[in-house]
Amino acid sequence: MILFDNVEYERFFNPLCSKNKRIYYECILQLIEKSKSVPLLYETNARDILILYLCNYSYMMEEEGSLGNNDENISSKKSETENASAIIRYFRYCGWISEREIGRNGDNIATVTPYCRKIIDSIERIFNRDTSAALTNYIFSIYDILHSAFEDHGRTYRPYSNILVPMTDSVSDLKNELLVLKDSIRSIMRIIIKMTETNELGQFLIKDEIMESFFNDYFFIKKDGLIPGYISEIEKMIRLLTNTEVYENMIKEYQKINNVNEVVAREIVDSQLSEVQCFISYDYVKEMDYIDKKINNYYSLYSTRILMVLSNNVNMQTYLNDLLMTIKGFGPDEKKEIINSISRCFDLRSYKYVGRKSIERRKKRKANTKSGGIITSSLSEEEKLRLTNELLYEFPDKYSMKQAVSYFDNLFQVNASIVPDEKLIKSRDDAMMVAASIIYSGTENFPYEVEFLEGTIETEIATISNIRIKRKIK
Repeated sequence: MILFDNVEYERFFNPLCSKNKRIYYECILQLIEKSKSVPLLYETNARDILILYLCNYSYMMEEEGSLGNNDENISSKKSETENASAIIRYFRYCGWISEREIGRNGDNIATVTPYCRKIIDSIERIFNRDTSAALTNYIFSIYDILHSAFEDHGRTYRPYSNILVPMTDSVSDLKNELLVLKDSIRSIMRIIIKMTETNELGQFLIKDEIMESFFNDYFFIKKDGLIPGYISEIEKMIRLLTNTEVYENMIKEYQKINNVNEVVAREIVDSQLSEVQCFISYDYVKEMDYIDKKINNYYSLYSTRILMVLSNNVNMQTYLNDLLMTIKGFGPDEKKEIINSISRCFDLRSYKYVGRKSIERRKKRKANTKSGGIITSSLSEEEKLRLTNELLYEFPDKYSMKQAVSYFDNLFQVNASIVPDEKLIKSRDDAMMVAASIIYSGTENFPYEVEFLEGTIETEIATISNIRIKRKIK
């Protein structure tokens, strides 16, 4: 491994383990951010960026021991220019900045090395997370990668490396994101339990900043109709993938890369696809339901905590139970006197917090916006036409007014009125016809009326209201 075998990287993590690690970390972030906006970063520009940062930083710079060469040490006794130059030399010494190389303008190049950039980017993604669209981005990524397998896409030329591997990586990231959400709920609950002041709880409720920062994307998935359609499409494409030429090419590519026979390659590729399918079909739904349950528990805990704080951490329910059990054996007059005496001891008033959502003006919905509930690729035009014909012609309404009239005409050939009971309601259709009679009884064209009697009637099919059905008097 290059990290352990190359002497150049022996000091790679030293800046993150030193006394001034926060300063070094923010300095390299400044250089990486500047590198994104210029074709080539020179040492003069890097030094100016660090000087500006050191003039405005708010941390206490600590004295450090030897960092390699004495001129690589930063110190509060040095000027910003000296410290900026020392930081650049120290970054070169640790392999964070490229070696000295003169550029076109005659100045040394100070490019951040690729390994350093990747490490810092990973740290930012893990510890300084932006959760505004993390879950949806991974779901969209899985969908886009799978969708390319069914098109003439460049990914299909190396399907194992360009389709299966990135897809499993995205699934793994999605799993991790859901685990982070579960841990976040625990941290929120710990914060609530530590709150002891009513004002703290009230401000927490009004702002609700933690819930918005951690679960903004989760609530989008739960409320919007877009994501379930993508999940359904992903499940469908995974099932169809094993019947394509791309699947066979995955196995061949895995054989070539890892130098194994076809049986081993097929087994490994199948196991990876099965893992993806199992997560999307079962584990994803299970985890989302678990998080949903935990969020409900969070609000229950919050409500309980507010009640405890308002009652000075006293469990009033226990005291009330003890009081009621004590006066249980007294006579009616004594009970009334005790309760009246207790009522005079308390002055109860109701307080409610007005949240910002209660006074917000509802935003106007943009006109002509598309609703993302259904993915158009789910049904072809032929399938839509076939389902429409089946609905209209092959499966007519079994419980229409016409069908209900015909049903009761047969029953009223020998009866003047009918009270539905177990003998009459023998199937689900019978119960539905009784329900239809109630619905149509007020309709002018329906020749029967319903009179409601007291109670209900229990049948094997359903529990129905006790009614009498009779012909309308013309």
